[in-house]
Amino acid sequence: GLAVGTSARFSCFFSNKSDAGSGRVTRLGWILFPANPRCSRWTAAAAAAVEAPPRSVDMGCAPVPREQVEIVQSLNGWVAENMLPLLNPVESSWQPHDFLPCSVAAPGASEEEALSAFTEGVAALRMGAAGVPDEILVCLVGNMVTEEALPSYQSMGNRTEGTADDTGASSLPWAQWIRGWTAEENRHGDLLNRYLYLSGRVDMRQVETTVHHLLRNGMEMLVPKSPYHSVIYGAFQERATFVSHVHTARLAGQHGDQALAKICGVIAADEKRHEAGYTRVCAKLFEVDPDGMVRALAHVMRGKVTMPGLLMSDGRDADGSLFERFSAVAQRAGVYTARDYGDLVEHFVRRWRVAELAGLSGEGRRAQEYVCGLPPKIRRMEELAHQRAARSELRPARFSWIFDRHVMVG
Repeated sequence: GLAVGTSARFSCFFSNKSDAGSGRVTRLGWILFPANPRCSRWTAAAAAAVEAPPRSVDMGCAPVPREQVEIVQSLNGWVAENMLPLLNPVESSWQPHDFLPCSVAAPGASEEEALSAFTEGVAALRMGAAGVPDEILVCLVGNMVTEEALPSYQSMGNRTEGTADDTGASSLPWAQWIRGWTAEENRHGDLLNRYLYLSGRVDMRQVETTVHHLLRNGMEMLVPKSPYHSVIYGAFQERATFVSHVHTARLAGQHGDQALAKICGVIAADEKRHEAGYTRVCAKLFEVDPDGMVRALAHVMRGKVTMPGLLMSDGRDADGSLFERFSAVAQRAGVYTARDYGDLVEHFVRRWRVAELAGLSGEGRRAQEYVCGLPPKIRRMEELAHQRAARSELRPARFSWIFDRHVMVG
């Protein structure tokens, strides 16, 4: 899955004071903050409002504990019973072809009839797409670009100790999950790519260039080989992606593009199933190793966890600001917002019953206290951000994806 960031103005609650006013982009929590002079005073306030947990919570880049690997390997049978059923059979799964104009002749139809039907279908699709505002198109392209970088995500999954597909065709349930997840996710980028191509609303060469750059640039994860970090990261990303596609579907429908609304809806349904898989296995791991999981969760929450599309570039953003601009548009358009991020954190803290964990070590208790204290702090920072945004002037952001037109951001 993918997840877009939120507006830079809403992301300061994990800021590093030393970056205030430096002009650098600081990667914080699950979102991005440009530490520029306009935000420096607010950055300092945010940093003071949310103090970091004790250093002992930080696992750094240490080797993955052997017990983590052994625990997740012992869950292969559980994965087969509780995660693999969430993957749909190929024969009953939707395919991108199902939602786009058919380019081949129906049985008994002539080539002329097939071409006429295809042309009519494309015309209907373009008519619906014509009413979609530029800001929604930017969000859609950003989501599609991130989906198209799927090879990076499968590679990252196969770096995880204890769950990797070591042979490329392993029969172990963990490996089957990675391949099945990849196969379902692969349809998302395909479908969105074809829709955008047929819509005629975007500069496809620039979009394709962005995908090319993102695949070459790769992605970063905090502790990429840790199975605990991997499944926690997966749960957050899948839920964030679900939320993003649901909001895009709603906005597309409001602007008269029912085809796009349906496309985003079926993709969101996939993300929801995938979220369920990662959420379930996290809950199971919290039962088996609550101390290790709560420390991993705290590390993920406080660490500089990057979005999958963070390293995107269209080849024209010399300052590396494309993801930041995309995130700001998503925030203002309501596709993925600071409130959504706060809801995610609150949801998982509640779903995994973090506050009820018992028998923890000293580090585990400190991690538990930190994680449980995050939701109210995030809400407070969200309120401050809204107040600040209300006082700020809108500014134009240019996107090569939409032929260098500008979109207003906060």
